Amino acid sequence: MSTSAAYAPPRRQLGAHIMIIAALAALAITAGRFFMPLSGVTGSGGAMTTMFAELVLFVLGVLLLKTGAGGLRNFVLFLGWAGAIGTIFAASLLHGWWTVIALLVYAVGVVIETFGPKPARSAI
Repeated sequence: MSTSAAYAPPRRQLGAHIMIIAALAALAITAGRFFMPLSGVTGSGGAMTTMFAELVLFVLGVLLLKTGAGGLRNFVLFLGWAGAIGTIFAASLLHGWWTVIALLVYAVGVVIETFGPKPARSAI
């Protein structure tokens, strides 16, 4: 263990991993309902839009793994909050309650990333 000011311990990004897994689960659930006959949303534009939003949420989780401290990370977190709220609303309009539950887990990941330990900035 170093005592220099430039040392930053490795950061566990639990929230970002939760976000990625929950977004993929929500995408799988919505895709199943989109392609399943007689699900009530088979082939609908709303389900397709929700699947696209869940794909964007997945990308936001991956971006959080790659970004350090700074403005880009804050912007990605803001998009994660807005995307989670909007996609939860869209899934509830489709009566996709399992999708809503998966997206609430995603929101927990966003909360962990927002209020958890902050990544250290590099001194270089």
